[in-house]
Order: sequence, then C-alpha cells, then structure tokens
Amino acid sequence: MDENNNRYSLSELQALIKKSLEEQLPGFYWVSAEISELKINYSGHCYIELIEKDKHEDIKSRLRGVIWSRKARLLLPYFENVTGQKLAEGIKVLLRGSIDYHEVYGLSLSIIDIDPAYTVGELALKRKQIIKRLEDEGVINLNKELSFPLLPSRIAVISSEQAAGYQDFEDQLKKNEYGYTYSTRLYSAVMQGKETESSVTEAINNIFEEIEQYDLIAIVRGGGSQADLSWFDNYNIAYLITQSPISVITGIGHEKDLSVTDIVAFRSFKTPTAVSDFIINQTVKTEEYLSVLRKSITMGSRKLVNEKRININRISVNMAPKVRASLQDKRAMLNRSGLKLTSNTRAYMTHNLTMISTLRINIGNRAIKGIRDKSVRFGELNKRIKPSILRYRNQKQTILDNISRSINYLSPSRVLKRGYSITLYNGKAVKSSDDLQIGSGIDTILDLGRIKSKVVDLKKPDK
Repeated sequence: MDENNNRYSLSELQALIKKSLEEQLPGFYWVSAEISELKINYSGHCYIELIEKDKHEDIKSRLRGVIWSRKARLLLPYFENVTGQKLAEGIKVLLRGSIDYHEVYGLSLSIIDIDPAYTVGELALKRKQIIKRLEDEGVINLNKELSFPLLPSRIAVISSEQAAGYQDFEDQLKKNEYGYTYSTRLYSAVMQGKETESSVTEAINNIFEEIEQYDLIAIVRGGGSQADLSWFDNYNIAYLITQSPISVITGIGHEKDLSVTDIVAFRSFKTPTAVSDFIINQTVKTEEYLSVLRKSITMGSRKLVNEKRININRISVNMAPKVRASLQDKRAMLNRSGLKLTSNTRAYMTHNLTMISTLRINIGNRAIKGIRDKSVRFGELNKRIKPSILRYRNQKQTILDNISRSINYLSPSRVLKRGYSITLYNGKAVKSSDDLQIGSGIDTILDLGRIKSKVVDLKKPDK
C-alpha cells in the first residue's frame, strides 16, 4: 500500500473506529462501575460519568454513559423502588448497555437496563465493612459506655436549620409540660446527599472545640427515605461519635433500619421528637430520684438524731455518779495540795526574808565604805584641778579683753575721729563708684556733721 492509501481525514478515521467497534463489540454487556457524576437534562435524558478505582482509591478507568429519556422514565423509578434510594453519585451499579461511538462525543455506554440487587449488595457490604472496622478498632461501643448526664440541659444540635424535624425537636423540648429549661445551639449541617459526610464531621469537630459548654450532642433530621439514611452509613461520622467525651443521641432513623451512625450512638430514635421526649424523661427521672433522695436523707437524719439523743441521755445518766465521785476526789486532792502549798510557801518566804536581810546589811556596809573612798578621792582631785581652772580662766579673759579693744578701735565713730568719712547712697554705704551714677544724691557722714551732694563726675575703678 502506497503512502496515499494510509492517509485519512478525521471523519474517515472516526468512521473507521466506529465501524471497528461495532464489528468487534456487538450486542450488549453488563458493566459494574461507580457513578461519579449524574445529570438529567430538560428532555429527561440521564447522563452519567462512570469510574472504576483501584485499591488506593485512584481512578483507573472512566467512561461516559447515557440513559435516554424513554428508558430513564422506567429505570430510575424501578431502581429507587427496589433499593430505597435514588440513582446518585457515589454508589456502585451494575448496568447493561451497548458500546456506542460518536464522531463528536466519543465513546459511551448506551444503558438499557440496571440491576438494583447489585447496588443493594454493595451498600450492605460497605455497611458491614464499616461496622467490622469499628469493631476491630475497639471503638464501636465507646459512646454507649459513657454515663448519661443527670440533668442534660445544655445541648449541641446537629441538623439542617430549615428542616421540619429540627423545628419539631426544638418545640417539643422547650414547650415541655414540666416547665424545664433547656439551652440548645444549632450546628447547621447538610443531612442528605454527597456533602453529608464533610458537613456533619465539620459540625462535630466544631462542637469538640467547645465541648465543655455542653452536656450532650443530638443529631436529628426530618423524615426521609432509606436512601437518605444511607448517607449516615459513613465511617468518618461514626468514628467521630465514638470519640466524643459526652453522650451522642440520634434521631435520624428509618422506620425499619438503623444507620451505622445510630449503631455507635449512646441511644438512637426514629424521630427528632422521640429524642426530645427521651431528654425530658431523663430530667423527670432525675427530679424524681432527687425527691426520693431528699426524703431518704430527711428521714435518715431524723432517725440518726433521735438515736444520738438517746445515746447522749443514756451516757448522761451513767456518767453523773462517776462525775460526782471524780469531783469529790479532785476537791480532796486540791485541799491537800492547798495545805501543802501554804506550808511550803511560808517556809520559802521565811528563808528568803532572812537572805534579803543579810544581803541588805552587806550592801549597806559596802555602800558606806565606797562613798567614803570616793569622797576622799574627790577632795584630792579638787585640790589638783582648781589651780588649773583659775589659770585657764585668766588666759581666756586676757584674750577677750584684747578682742574688745580691737573692736572698739575699729568702730565707725573712732574711724571718723581719725579723719575718715562714710558715704551713703539710698541709706547704704558706697563701696565702689559702680554703685553710683551721674546726678545721684549722696550723704557724707563726718565726725562732726553730714554733707549732702550730687555726683557730677565718676571714675570707674580699673578692672
């Protein structure tokens, strides 16, 4: 074949591929796969993305599938009726279809039938594997082993805010006939669909961060199909519940079946209102228990007081003679001790008085002799000191006389008599021409008289 015979246009190559597939893969095939995407358009055609994963959960194969509207109107309700859930992303299915190849849209599986029994088996197997894993890890009953709070008044609620079941739960709890008060806080979450796992686990983790604020956790949702319940057959949700340090109760159940989440919870109920009733009943039981306990304590206290009173009276009667006898013995002992103490005290005082008298005589003699000795020594000292004091006084008097004469010699009146004068300006002595100005009025004091004058010329002192 020459080179031109190996050349195809794109449409020719596509037609060759289509023809080859039709010849090599005729008829219909049963294919097991997982649905990763599902969309139904306005015409009713159902477009599906099929995948297969390896043991590491990595996608190893992918194929587009389609259920034409005529078949979809039959297959989709049939699948839901048998399995109890809608055909949706994340579930495994067994489909029957033919291999189609389109020049524009490529390879696809044209689906004409679906085996719901396969999906039911896969869901049951998945659920069984989750339960076994929790059992092998030894955690499946951890929450059930916790002690339920006596007064569960602070409740963290995981639910959808718009769900009717959540509103029923709140109304039933807060409008209870006993007038009990409960504090609830909603941690909003998606309660069905493929976002259920991530949303609910996030809510649980948020509660764990504030766990000391709550007495228990309630997970509730409104009514739904068995398909909706399957979203709670989830390992991650169940495992977090087993790790909760406080009790978790659920109201997400189906009329017939329990989810894995229900199995690991402390208690599970079919409806949110049943959860509310359980909480209220627990509070009633606690109140009744406290009432019985109060009565028991009151009766026990009265009985104990009566018994102790009787014992005290009995002891008092028995002790009275013994106390009288003991008091008499003690009184006699005190009398004997008093007599003996009086005799000893007198002897002690007589002895001490004798010692004091002797000591007084000795001290008097010593004091008189010491005074005489000191008087003699003082007389001798006075004779030696008196001349020295007179000499010292005369010397100081001479110095004082000399200082007095010097002061008198330097007094202003004597200075004036020697021909000197004193110049005053504004009543103060002038010591320098810097203190005056031209025209300043000055007073000059002489030995005999005063002179008033004005300054007409100044000569500043040399610096």
